[in-house]
Amino acid sequence: MNRLIIIGNGFDLAHGLKTSSSDFLLNYFSESINNFYKSGKYSDLLLEVKFANDYFSRFGKMPELATSKNVLKKIENIQNGSDFVFNIHSKLLVLAYEKLKDINWVDLEIEFFNVLIETRKLSKEVNAKGIINLLNNQLDFLKSKLIKYLDSQQKEYNALLNKKLFIDCFCEQIKKQEVVTVNLSEDVFPDNLYFLNFNYTNTFQKYLDLCRKQIPSQFNFIHGNLNGEYGDPIFGFGDEFDKRFLEFEDDRNNELFKYIKSFEYLKTKNYYSLTRFIESNSFQVHIYGHSCGISDRTLLNQIFEHKHCESIKVYYHKIDNKNNDFTEKSYEIARHFKDKVMLRKKLVPFELSREMPQPMI
Repeated sequence: MNRLIIIGNGFDLAHGLKTSSSDFLLNYFSESINNFYKSGKYSDLLLEVKFANDYFSRFGKMPELATSKNVLKKIENIQNGSDFVFNIHSKLLVLAYEKLKDINWVDLEIEFFNVLIETRKLSKEVNAKGIINLLNNQLDFLKSKLIKYLDSQQKEYNALLNKKLFIDCFCEQIKKQEVVTVNLSEDVFPDNLYFLNFNYTNTFQKYLDLCRKQIPSQFNFIHGNLNGEYGDPIFGFGDEFDKRFLEFEDDRNNELFKYIKSFEYLKTKNYYSLTRFIESNSFQVHIYGHSCGISDRTLLNQIFEHKHCESIKVYYHKIDNKNNDFTEKSYEIARHFKDKVMLRKKLVPFELSREMPQPMI
């Protein structure tokens, strides 16, 4: 039996990288405000910050620079005052900002799909296909900013952390009590490891050589990586089971499909490589820091419901001594199963699961 290791954003966060959508957006807003402070104006495809009238040209005293910790308060102060103008020109960015302001969390891919649905409806009402093109251009802009931001985070990665914490998890035996779909007479080591990295960063690669000393190991940047060596970064929505998506095919507007992941996967061999692996032999899934959200639903359904997938083991995030995200993660995983009986057979229960290591703590 092989092991498929799913790596998500929580893996990078556990290593001290600030790579969530919220981290990125707070940084983007901070840089925008600081550019305004320095030059007296700032504008891009999504956002504009300026003085309210031409009589003001500069600050009497340079304000305290914006940071990820104080930028939301600074934006609120600018919006509530009369001397400045803060305009967001993008519906996507408006929704993202509201999420940041209220709960400091946002999933850009899901928010993009929600806006795409609204924009599609509006384009049909006013017969203006160009507004979908504009939305795609705005996401193009955000994507370019995100890649630049993540590259800066990747360069700050501390590669000297204790790697044994994760190696013990990656290379552990497949325990017979974790698998009920087939009979294992004893605990066994996996024949092969396959790292399926959903991040654009290379954090997991620091473990590869150590894993290979114990078990043959392959890897796949399923969404591409920052420098494009394994494909340009893929960003968008991947739930083609959503009934609203199915309506896209009735429209004669290919701009609707630009940020649908299935079409992005066709640009590289990465998806074929994954399919070849899961078709080759039975496997156990390990999940490290992936939200298992619906923006990857089609791909995760293919893995989880595959006849060769025998077991799914979640390495949950321990919040404190009383709380963890195992139950929330199980809700998300369930959304990828059409067959709920199969879900119960494959998902390893909490008592047999493990906490994901946190090397930065």
